[in-house]
Amino acid sequence: MFSQLIDKMFSTISSVPFDTLVYIILGSFAGIFLLVLIMSLALPKMRSASKRPFLCLVNAYSAVTLAAFLTDNGLPEAVLATALFWCAGYVLYGLLCAVTRPVIVRQSTVSQVALTALPVQVPRKTANAPVPAVKNSVRLEHAMSVIDKLLLKNIGKGDRQELEKLKNTLTVLQMKGTLSPTESDILNDNFNALLKLMAKYNV
Repeated sequence: MFSQLIDKMFSTISSVPFDTLVYIILGSFAGIFLLVLIMSLALPKMRSASKRPFLCLVNAYSAVTLAAFLTDNGLPEAVLATALFWCAGYVLYGLLCAVTRPVIVRQSTVSQVALTALPVQVPRKTANAPVPAVKNSVRLEHAMSVIDKLLLKNIGKGDRQELEKLKNTLTVLQMKGTLSPTESDILNDNFNALLKLMAKYNV
C-alpha cells in the first residue's frame, strides 16, 4: 500500500512539465525565504529566534529538487542541480542570519537604563556596613528576572554558562539576606557582569 502511494505521487509529479515543476520549487522556496526575511526584520521575537528551521527547509527542498530532476534527467545532472541548490540555500541561510542578527546597543545607553533598576553600587572603600536585606532583595529579584529573560534567548554557550553561574551565586546571596561588605562587593561584581550581558543582548 505504501509503495502504491509512492508510485502515485511519483506519477503525479512526472505528469507535470519539467520546467513548470522547477519554477514551482524555486518560486515557493524564494517566497518562503522572503517571508521569513520580512517577518524577521519586522518582528523582534522572530528576529532573535534561531534560524535553524530554515536550514532544515533547505535540506528538504534539496531532496525535492533531486526528485524533480530525476523525472527528466539522469542521476549526474540531478545530483549537480541539487548540489547547486543546496549551496545557494546555505548562502541564503547565512545571509538571513547576518541580516537579522540582534542589534547590539551601546554599552553606555543600556547601562544607564539598567542602572535605574539596579541601584548604583557602593564603592568598596566606603562599604563598611552590611547592606540592608530589603535593599538587596529588590536588586536580586530584578537581577534574577533579567537572567531568566536572557536564558530564554538564543545566546552563546559561554554566555549561557556565565549566566547560570551568576544565577547560582545570586541565589546563594539571596538566601543570606543581610550581606557583609565583602558579600556586597561580590554582589556588585555580579551586577556588573550582568550589565555587560544585558548590553550584548539588548535586554
